[in-house]
Amino acid sequence: MNTDETDADGLAGALAAHLDRLTFTDRTADQVTELILDAVAGWGRARGWRVYRRAASVVPLPPPYESRRSVVDVGCARTDGPPVVVEVDHSDRRRTLEKLAAEAAAGRVALWVRWGAGRFATPPAPVRLVPCRVTSRTALQGRGRVFSRPANTERPAPAHSSVAGGFTVEVMDPDVELVLRAYAAFAAGDIEGAVRDLHPAVEWIEPDEFPNGGRHVGPAAVARYLRASYDGWLELHSEPSATRRGDRIVVVHRVHGVLRDLSVHEATVVDVFTVAGGKVVRMTAYADPAQVPD
Repeated sequence: MNTDETDADGLAGALAAHLDRLTFTDRTADQVTELILDAVAGWGRARGWRVYRRAASVVPLPPPYESRRSVVDVGCARTDGPPVVVEVDHSDRRRTLEKLAAEAAAGRVALWVRWGAGRFATPPAPVRLVPCRVTSRTALQGRGRVFSRPANTERPAPAHSSVAGGFTVEVMDPDVELVLRAYAAFAAGDIEGAVRDLHPAVEWIEPDEFPNGGRHVGPAAVARYLRASYDGWLELHSEPSATRRGDRIVVVHRVHGVLRDLSVHEATVVDVFTVAGGKVVRMTAYADPAQVPD
């Protein structure tokens, strides 16, 4: 590995360690991006660099504005090495990757901060990935999706609502919390955590048309199914939205990302859970949301 590669890997690791200390609760996507940008800028300043938000890029804008330059989210000038450029994204944006590749070709260290609840594909060198994982849920009163990054990221954050600049705690249905905790574990690749709250005799039914679909009984069988499902993704974003309907927990689950064959895939399924005594005793998935019984 040459010196430039060592420098890039070291900076990516240092930024990842810095972002690991970032915590927040129930923020919108725009707010999360802004928090991360502030943290990146603070990281650069702490190292004694000159930091610029929306710094000029080497990449021109697309026609008809090709006479103008694009910008990078954060640019850092340093005396002990080439400039460092950082882009922050929630989604997988091809133009961002192309921009960072051009920045690297111009001699700059190119870092891509990706934040979300799923697996992130490693970009081709010399661009370096800096992952920032969060949990997500549907906000109360239908306020869209909100994102959290608690100090302990193994568990979803508790439900809060912002009131007069502070927070008032609103207790989440424990069964809903249990189910969403499993989705957060699955999105992180923690299959053991995803099946931790299943009953020993759980019945898990996936649509027959799904790969490895059908009926699975017991946590071990469910774990095998979930592992195979997770391993089919190169990059995975998981967005569950859960509500109680009588004695059932109904989850509308949107997944999107890049499959192992490099194809882009998106799907929305409905998973219906029965929880008893703090354990999932049954789950039935529906590929067509219209098929879910009332």
